Amino acid sequence: MTVRLSLDQVLAQAAKLPALPQIVAQIIDMLGDEEASVESLSTHIVSDPAIVARLLAAANAGALGTGGRITSVRQAIMLLGIGRVRDITLATAIIDRYKAAPPFDAHRLWLHSVGVAVCAQDVARIAGLDPDIAYTAGLLHDIGQLLLFAVNPAAYGLMLTQQAARDMDIVEAERECLGLDHAHVGGELARLWKLPEAVADAIAAHHVSEQNQPESELADAVHVAEVLSYALDLGGFGDARVPNLSILSCARMGIDWRSFADHFPRIEARFATARITLGL
Repeated sequence: MTVRLSLDQVLAQAAKLPALPQIVAQIIDMLGDEEASVESLSTHIVSDPAIVARLLAAANAGALGTGGRITSVRQAIMLLGIGRVRDITLATAIIDRYKAAPPFDAHRLWLHSVGVAVCAQDVARIAGLDPDIAYTAGLLHDIGQLLLFAVNPAAYGLMLTQQAARDMDIVEAERECLGLDHAHVGGELARLWKLPEAVADAIAAHHVSEQNQPESELADAVHVAEVLSYALDLGGFGDARVPNLSILSCARMGIDWRSFADHFPRIEARFATARITLGL
């Protein structure tokens, strides 16, 4: 069965996904702002009980052995640091609100997305890009899959079945079965949500091939990060089809894998911490 979906049809039904909570827009506005204060960040965060609970849990886990208990958002920010607080806030605000029913495995999607986000930060640092923006792009890189499933669950579920049976690249399977792919849809959804253009461009172009090279450096970073997340088996998806790695993207990011391998233990440790903190 083939169902042809147009981009206009899909975006017209974007309301089937929850709107991004206001706190996400506020946090994204603060990305890259070295002047962002503990007080201003705390003011935004306290409005969301789920985020407060996650931050306090993470802070108290990190405070073990110090003899004190963290009871306020301000204390949590001081202990964890603004960078990690932003990561936890974004991930919690998004993951807790965007679910899907079987056969779509939302848990697997978010576990993978957090892995890509964590990898994207290190790739971005090597390339001289903003690691906070890279984290956001990595976290949202597959958001188009959720929207495509929400629009037509039966068709998307069948596409996933065919993809697995034929060992296809997911973008090829989506285009064949649906007429468009999650990267393109996700990029346009990000624009509809008024996310930064760099994030939208990276989402749209993260499935890189040697014939289809992105103009966005951030897309290169997310592409490399996605392949790296599979290579490190972040999330234990050893059966997943690994995208082909673009040598050009690696070159543009300045990645020398022999020296970059020193980053692997830190990436794996940060992913394990994020998984526990986010309950994934």
